[in-house]
Amino acid sequence: MKNVGQIIRSIQYQPQYKRILQHQCVQKLKSVMLPQIQKYIKYGYIKGTTLHFVTASTLNKYDKDNIINTIKLILNSGMIQKNANLFECLDENIEDVIVKTDHKPINNFKPYTTSSHTLKYFEQSNGTFSTDLQDEKLSTLAQEIQSIIKENNDT
Repeated sequence: MKNVGQIIRSIQYQPQYKRILQHQCVQKLKSVMLPQIQKYIKYGYIKGTTLHFVTASTLNKYDKDNIINTIKLILNSGMIQKNANLFECLDENIEDVIVKTDHKPINNFKPYTTSSHTLKYFEQSNGTFSTDLQDEKLSTLAQEIQSIIKENNDT
């Protein structure tokens, strides 16, 4: 009985399933990048003889050039033949690397919040303040507030 890994390995070399090898090649080439740059690469794909990487907008020009130069260095040198991790990229004919920018933010960050924390503000006044207001409505409102504060402090 074959397991899933063996089945995928047996069919991925057939021409109609070459996208599986291309996806694995892109993931291996992405893993060559620095971890700080890897987290800003959203996805990559191979179209024709061009490798496309789509990044978040937070990368600067230097980082994009670094991605292009690193990939071209790996593809043009004999590193693919020597490195067993890049075995999937042997059959790919990648001539150019393009880094595109997607301006949508990466939404995988979710801050930790709990529902058990509720904010409570305790009254610091004891209700002994004077209200010297000329308007009768404001004066009665201030006296009502003062009486509520005194009642809450007494309990």
